Amino acid sequence: MRNQLRAIGIMALVTAALFTASLEAASSPWAQSLTQQALDAGFLTRLPPSVSVALGLAKAQEGTDVRQILTKHGHQVRTFNVSVANHADVIVLDLDAQSGATRAYLLSPEGKLRKAVSYQPPGEAKPLGTAEAEAGFKTQRQYWSARAKAAPASAAPAAPAAPAAPPAHQGPAP
Repeated sequence: MRNQLRAIGIMALVTAALFTASLEAASSPWAQSLTQQALDAGFLTRLPPSVSVALGLAKAQEGTDVRQILTKHGHQVRTFNVSVANHADVIVLDLDAQSGATRAYLLSPEGKLRKAVSYQPPGEAKPLGTAEAEAGFKTQRQYWSARAKAAPASAAPAAPAAPAAPPAHQGPAP
């Protein structure tokens, strides 16, 4: 009887360990890795006030100071941003540098989507619908996850500093 109880106990521990490992794998280490990269070596810049307010990050006249990792392919600029004031605020921006059209995704530190907005200068940022936000974020998650896997944690940003949005819509330099 004791042997059966011991075997059941061991099986329960193994099952719990496997369940915990699967939960850890389901979390998003890509976001944590990129957050650390941005904090260690990211460029200091400021998100536009309109986007900051729409995401609930800052007062209208301030914008949000962030550490940023930037990549550029043609007219597409992608940035991974971590708020300087609150490292739990992670913002992914996808910007068309030609038109200024931007989509901003507010994430949790674990890489879960909290809120999404679109922004077309000189207008105000507007919330994205759930389906549109999820579809856009899925693409961003795949992109940034692949980038996190390809780059070591101590890697420098991929491109020279550039604004998070068109310069005319940024606040003053910190």
